[in-house]
Amino acid sequence: MASDLVTFRLDGDVTIDKLSDAFVRFSAVLDALHESRGANIRWVLAGLDYGSAAATAQAVPLDADAERHVPSICDDYLKAARRVASGGVDPERPVLRAVGELTDMADESNPVIFETGDDEVVFVAPALPMTAARQAETQPQTTKSLGAVRGRVEMLSQRNTLRFSIYELVNDRAVSCYPHPDYKDVMREAWGHVADVTGTITRDAATGRPLSIRGVTHVDVVDGGDPDGYLRARGALRTVEPAERAVRRLRDAG
Repeated sequence: MASDLVTFRLDGDVTIDKLSDAFVRFSAVLDALHESRGANIRWVLAGLDYGSAAATAQAVPLDADAERHVPSICDDYLKAARRVASGGVDPERPVLRAVGELTDMADESNPVIFETGDDEVVFVAPALPMTAARQAETQPQTTKSLGAVRGRVEMLSQRNTLRFSIYELVNDRAVSCYPHPDYKDVMREAWGHVADVTGTITRDAATGRPLSIRGVTHVDVVDGGDPDGYLRARGALRTVEPAERAVRRLRDAG
C-alpha cells in the first residue's frame, strides 16, 4: 500500500514530559529519512490520537524530484524499524541511529510502535545489538488473525489513505484501522458510533490487546437500543402487592 503517511505511537499512560521527548526523537527519525535520500521533504502533522499518544506525519514533497521519493521514504521508515528490532542498531547510519534512540523510550508500560498502512513494528524494550543467545530467545512481539474488534469510531482521516481509529471498549485504547477507500461513505455513517470492525487484527503478543486492523471487510454499527426501553419493563412481575411493600418485605426477610 503506497502512502505518504507514517505513524508513531507511544502506548500506555503517557506523561507530557515523556510525550514531548518522544516527539523530538520522532522528528529526528523523519529528518534522517528524507536526508538519507536527499529529498526535499516537509513533514506535516496529519493525525493526532490521544488514546495511545499517536502522531501521523505526512511527507509533503517540495519539488518534482522529491515526489518520486515519497513512497520509498515511507517504506524506509518501517524497514529501519524492522532492522533495529532484529538487532541492527548501527550508530554509523543516521536513520538506524535515530530509530534506536526513539526505541530507548520503550518499556512494558509504554511500548513504542512504528506504523504504516502496511504493517507495524512494536518495541516493549529498548533495541539492542543482537547476539546469538539473544536471537534464540527473541519472541514475536505481535500476532495476526482474522476477527472483529468492537469500539467507538473516531479520528477519521482521508489523506491519501483512508484511515480511522476506534477506541476499543475493553481497554479504551486507540486501534488503527485501514479500510478500502470505497468505505468512505460507510465510515461517515459510523463515525462517533460503537461498531464491530472486521479484518486482519494485529495484537500485542503479550497482552492480546489489538493494535491495528488491516484489510477491513466490514464495519457494522452496533444498535445501542432504546435508552428508555427499561420503562417497558414496569409491571413485568405479576402481583397486586405494591412495589414498595414488596421491597420492604424482602428487606425485612433478609
